[in-house]
Amino acid sequence: EYLTANIGLQDDLRKKIDLYLEGAGALSNRTPSRSAIQTILCPGNDHVRSVASALQKQGFDVRPILYPTVPEGTERLRICLHTYNSDDEVIALTRTLSALV
Repeated sequence: EYLTANIGLQDDLRKKIDLYLEGAGALSNRTPSRSAIQTILCPGNDHVRSVASALQKQGFDVRPILYPTVPEGTERLRICLHTYNSDDEVIALTRTLSALV
């Protein structure tokens, strides 16, 4: 009922996803997801922890997914987009990711 009454939120989230995909397209290691949950492969537990830590220090709530949760060599960052993220935040995230990954 809430989503039906607030259809604009779904549109807002789709726009955030599109903005993210536009900025992070080259970073994606797989077919782009239309989900609000995105991943970026960063093989190696140490590497993905390091990238996640650098992003967190810049204020981004990005989490590492480590081996053995995923197969070794497929460690990744988990990124959750929200309607409350500003366009500037999404753009800053993709630019920062490009510099770190």
